[in-house]
Amino acid sequence: MKQVVILGAGTGGALIANLLSHKLNLKEWVITIVDRSDSHVYQPGLLFLPFGLYGHDDHRDLVKPIGDPLPRNVNFLAADILRIDAEKKTVETSLTTLRYDFLVCSLGCRVAPEEIEGLAEPMGKDGVHTFYTLEGAVAMRSALERMTSGRLVVDVCDMPIKCPVAPIEFVFLADYYFTQKGVRDAIDITLVTPYSGAFTKPNANRVLTEMAKEKGVNVVADFAAESVDSAAKTLKAFDGRTLDYDLLCAIPPNLGPQVIDDSDLGDGTGYAITDPRTLKSRKADFIYFLGDNTNVSTSKAGSVAHFEAETIVENLLREIEGKPALPTFDGHANCFIETGHHKAMLLDFNYDIEPLEGSFPMAHVGPFSLLKESYMNHVGKLAFQWVYWNLLLKGRLPNVPLLPSHMNFVGKDLETTPHARHAREMKVRDVMTREVVSVHAGSALTAAATLMVQKKVSGVPVLDVHEKLVGVLTEADFLSAMNLEQSNVTDALETVVRKRRARKGMGTIVDDIMTRSPITIREDDTLRTAVTLMDTNRIKRLLVTDDESRVHGVVSRADLIRLYAMK
Repeated sequence: MKQVVILGAGTGGALIANLLSHKLNLKEWVITIVDRSDSHVYQPGLLFLPFGLYGHDDHRDLVKPIGDPLPRNVNFLAADILRIDAEKKTVETSLTTLRYDFLVCSLGCRVAPEEIEGLAEPMGKDGVHTFYTLEGAVAMRSALERMTSGRLVVDVCDMPIKCPVAPIEFVFLADYYFTQKGVRDAIDITLVTPYSGAFTKPNANRVLTEMAKEKGVNVVADFAAESVDSAAKTLKAFDGRTLDYDLLCAIPPNLGPQVIDDSDLGDGTGYAITDPRTLKSRKADFIYFLGDNTNVSTSKAGSVAHFEAETIVENLLREIEGKPALPTFDGHANCFIETGHHKAMLLDFNYDIEPLEGSFPMAHVGPFSLLKESYMNHVGKLAFQWVYWNLLLKGRLPNVPLLPSHMNFVGKDLETTPHARHAREMKVRDVMTREVVSVHAGSALTAAATLMVQKKVSGVPVLDVHEKLVGVLTEADFLSAMNLEQSNVTDALETVVRKRRARKGMGTIVDDIMTRSPITIREDDTLRTAVTLMDTNRIKRLLVTDDESRVHGVVSRADLIRLYAMK
């Protein structure tokens, strides 16, 4: 029998097990899943536990036996994972050694308060807490209940962390919680982050930072925590800055599993070196990684594990058939952000496109709104717990056409994409090339052609004796002037019906075939204008001129394509 071994029975592991149990011929394949835990925790619910909000009064509502989400036709091994031997294709556990044909590793990540001086010892007491573990979230409830005044500091110690939106959700819920208690005016809420703002993605950062300001939440940016002095109740940064607190909610550094580094598959912090598109290990064959234990540059969130799982299952099945894995994962993440007062936001983004405004999953209909607060988003956030246990872990969401694993633009406001914003905000002068190769009227065609070849340009402006623009000579002009043995009737039809430029007779000087009265643009015009002119007139370059027809530069399609690389 052939063997698929899955390490970790959390979100990613349970999902992969359920998907593969329906895709593989279990008369030929055995699926074994290994985890040392005896329980499965619904981690998004940890956010609400410290506040006891929205029915989250008992932590037991978030916990199920580890085997509940797993299919009955797979083997489960309760054991510690000691080492992965990629060369021998084995996994050593505390109970036995397993052989595999394919290995899927979804071991998650862990909080590491010991990485910050003075943080580990007082954690859970002495005014220092976290909600990133079940025990921590439960312990913080009484600390919040007792707080009636002072400063609450929520500190993101370092990146990466699982669920990077959770800290800002926490401060928004704290604002709501203390408002409900009637003590909000007596409590300073401060979010401390190593980011340059409230969040990493510029579009989301803009919206969330403004929302924090409206709620009276202070954001201390670019603060890399070095140490905590629980006696003095002080948080210190590497740059020497300090912050006093009365209650500290710390999000400690998150590290990947030590076994990944010990098996020579990691980056030194426990995160597996993973191909971001195929999700295969970059250090060994027949190994896939998904979820929080990868080093790919997208959010460590349940939705990401869901989308990654679809890519992994597809690629694993392809490799079984002897086909190469496809680079199909796009970094898609989909996250609700609880904002308090029975409202929430929704973010949808991937490796290349930051969160956009709009509606999700259907245009205009929604029912969820992107980058905007709404009650329906809040309902979606709370309803996800049922979806998680009954659909996502069971592998049923890949069958829902409105929730594709790849990000799409249905319902999204494309005017809020980075390149569209840049096109509105930036001017032609910001991207144009100022050194322009030109020729003068009366120049020989052979000399002009030689110049274009040498300078590797597709066109040159033609200037008169006063250095003013009188035309442009392009590759298209040369092609149009070549004798391709077409009749005058065909020529006329192509010009009128197919909107091709009129055919020209070959001459000896640039004046004979150049395009007169070329389309131009001004330096202070927007890039949006340049895009429209190029698209409407089907041209690759625009000459930048002043009011006296003097050429100051050129802007090309290549210059505009660079907008897509801007963040």
